[in-house]
Amino acid sequence: MSADRAETRDDLESVPVRAVSNRCLLRMRGIHVAYNGVPALKGVDFDLYDGEIHALVGEHRAGKSSLVKLLSGAVQKSQGEIIYRGVEVKSFFPESAIQAGIGMVYQNLNVLPNLNAIENIFAGRMIQQRLLGLDRRSMFSVGMALFRRMNIEIDLELPLYRLSQAQQLMVEFARMLFLNPRLMILDELSNKLTPEEMGTIYDIISEFRSQGKSIIYITHDMEETLKIADRVTILKDGYRRGTERVADLDRFRLYELTYSFALGKKEIEANRMQFYLLKRYSETLIRHLPIGIIILDADDVVQLANFAGIEIMQLGPEQLNTHSLEALLAVMRFPIAREIRDRVAAREEFVWEEVRIDDDKQVRVDVFPLRDDGSSIIGTVLLVHDVSIDRYMKDYIIRAEKMATVAEIAAGVSHEINNPLFIIRNYVELLKTKKLDPDGREKLRKIEKELGRIVEITGSLLSFSKVKELPESRTNLVEVIEEAILLLQHNLSKKNIRLVKEVFVQRVEIVGDENRLKQLFLNLLLNSIDAVLDGGIVLVSLVVYAEDRFVEVTVADNGYGIPADIQGKIFNPFFSTKMNKKNAGLGLSICQRIAEAHDGIITVTSTPGNFTEFKVKLPLK
Repeated sequence: MSADRAETRDDLESVPVRAVSNRCLLRMRGIHVAYNGVPALKGVDFDLYDGEIHALVGEHRAGKSSLVKLLSGAVQKSQGEIIYRGVEVKSFFPESAIQAGIGMVYQNLNVLPNLNAIENIFAGRMIQQRLLGLDRRSMFSVGMALFRRMNIEIDLELPLYRLSQAQQLMVEFARMLFLNPRLMILDELSNKLTPEEMGTIYDIISEFRSQGKSIIYITHDMEETLKIADRVTILKDGYRRGTERVADLDRFRLYELTYSFALGKKEIEANRMQFYLLKRYSETLIRHLPIGIIILDADDVVQLANFAGIEIMQLGPEQLNTHSLEALLAVMRFPIAREIRDRVAAREEFVWEEVRIDDDKQVRVDVFPLRDDGSSIIGTVLLVHDVSIDRYMKDYIIRAEKMATVAEIAAGVSHEINNPLFIIRNYVELLKTKKLDPDGREKLRKIEKELGRIVEITGSLLSFSKVKELPESRTNLVEVIEEAILLLQHNLSKKNIRLVKEVFVQRVEIVGDENRLKQLFLNLLLNSIDAVLDGGIVLVSLVVYAEDRFVEVTVADNGYGIPADIQGKIFNPFFSTKMNKKNAGLGLSICQRIAEAHDGIITVTSTPGNFTEFKVKLPLK
């Protein structure tokens, strides 16, 4: 959407809902669900595309099952909008969900235990012979074909209560396959099936996707998510905390945003693995996590320490080999060494938020025991996280220098693009002097218009890239905002984002650096674009307070929002709520520095169900 065609906030009520995407099978907006007055979902947005495997992840009681049960008709929403296959659906019920082509295998078994497999598969849909009653031969033939497809052998005559839980689950899966759904929902299957059985499930999922059908896959297993999903959505405490393409994911950020902390107690104990199996399975992952991890066995001997732990504690690998906890604490020079030793000996969980090691290093230390199935102690985990700001600032300077180099390259590319563009425009001018039919003249006019647009974009990019020139001069803030929007047209169009612009003046002068201000608004707009789903809304407004001598620019969106408990951290360098591996967590920190360099301030407001708003206040000239 071009800047001159942007809508205003007053237009929103009268603008019809736009088609989100030709590929969008399901769109859910502002979904609320409660059980006996206790909220489970608090305004969740969710999209599902044709031919997509979309993973839902999150802690226990995050709202994953509640979201999909809306689609199977098992629960009803109290607020929100559901659009399925382009049609708004007020509510699904079990029968209407099946008729709509939605099939679900629940986390908890949903079978009739006194009936056999065939009776469960065809319950409510028995095949009849004309005048002869049930066609049992046809039903057995179909049932046997379904289980052959799944490579499963079970006695089809036995009542289900005589089968194993895994076999009962496969019967439920076969019932769903018989319905041949358009949308398949699978809720935590890997907890109950063997790797061989899950291999069959993965094959069927892949087959469904190749047919253009869609799958919502609920799991707590991050490796499974990375293996099979196209996109992933994190739910936490009934809110959506992010949606990202799996190809763009940062593995550690996915763990960190989904759970309380990396490799935490819940995750480790949920696996119920013996100590040596945990060590073998997790060693590669543990060694490369940015949080320091030291694993002790039941005799408090160091069995594994990752690279981050060695670096943070300034230890050599030789100091970690088969050393006891006592010897390790002696070389670590921790002021809380005695406390750590006592907590480990007592097998107690404990957290020390800020521990100063020396003048320029502070760490957070977590201690918790590992237990086996019988709750016997099989080891202890120490997590050591460097919370020193000095190291962050050094990285910040290095990254800023790299950004300057990239900007210089961008400037060179812009120059190279402009050279052939000017040649093309000269030939267009020559063609305009020729006699052309009306259709030819119209096509030439469109070519000229698009060439002008390319020149305008490269010109904006070129001015943005002049990072070494930092003049403080009179700057028209309206033009800065317009150029930032122009540079992001592709990003807005790609997600079909509705841009709402409330800028009703042509010129607002401030004293400042045009390029840095452009960077500020580009960062804020990119954050909003990342936060919203397909068809979302991004608002840009500008208000002049002439008497108070300042201008306020607001960039807002209806994305997943910022939880209240982290709003005070979002301007810290390298703090990020995004899963994308390309994100360094510097954008908002840079925005704050630019605003302060212009004697301004930047603030954020984000509450559930409302727009997230970043407000930048700058003094007028």
